[in-house]
Amino acid sequence: MSTITFIAKKRTYIIPQVDVTFQTLTNLFFIDKKYRPCPNLELVIRQLNFDFYHDLLPIIARWASDHAQSNSVIPLQAGTTACVTYTSNQARYILANAFFLNTTTGYGSIDFIDIYHVPFDRVAIERIRCLIEYFRLSSQQEKDDNDHRIISIERYSYGEELLDWKKQLVSIQESKINVFIDRMEASEEAHGFVDFANKKIHIHSIMPSATQEEILFSCCPEAFLAILVCDTLRSDEIVILRGCKRFVDYSGYGETFKFVGSHLNYNSTNIQDILIMDACLSNHFSQYHIDRDL
Repeated sequence: MSTITFIAKKRTYIIPQVDVTFQTLTNLFFIDKKYRPCPNLELVIRQLNFDFYHDLLPIIARWASDHAQSNSVIPLQAGTTACVTYTSNQARYILANAFFLNTTTGYGSIDFIDIYHVPFDRVAIERIRCLIEYFRLSSQQEKDDNDHRIISIERYSYGEELLDWKKQLVSIQESKINVFIDRMEASEEAHGFVDFANKKIHIHSIMPSATQEEILFSCCPEAFLAILVCDTLRSDEIVILRGCKRFVDYSGYGETFKFVGSHLNYNSTNIQDILIMDACLSNHFSQYHIDRDL
């Protein structure tokens, strides 16, 4: 399989120093003019408590124009065990281009047009606000020059290697199991976090929807890269994302999903792995599904 960068066209984005409007922004979008109204994006920008066009848009444009961050990778096919890595700067380069709708489709698409364009959809508006918060916090970290993370997308195909759990004699320590009624994110001491995923990770698209997986990706936008890189999951496969930082806090689920603010520990070096596995739709506690999930 050939390598791919997922950038539609290497462009240089120039933002004027004065008289920047929403139309100035949408004129830069790599789409047909009929899709450029983007009412949700315009509403989010209008409601921000800072000057987006002066304080942040030129920075996003600079990131999207920094083609030295282009990283050509081999996508992760079904049935293979392989890994793709990005630096946090390379991930930011792709997401900045995605902001300008300048990405190509991999196994899926990270085109934001569906959340930009659907008229005044509340969930879409909240997801856009999460994305802008990622860019805002990234601009602050860039000033401090303290974010040199490596983000890895690791695909594991187990095939016939799965254990026969009935024959396992090693006991599980009670101290390793913690049952609580708060949100899953509340267990910050955990080393990993499970994404109960669609077999096409994040439905291979970005929509005005807020399932557990979609909320997780909006809070950790660098995870969006898995949509591009990963082929449809088989039942004996998982993907592990390492190094993706949580930038956003939220409340609600589905139609009640809401951006709350920046994650309190977004500067933390304690970054949880994300274990992506195709969620079972029924019979969750059957022996077959328990063995598979383990």
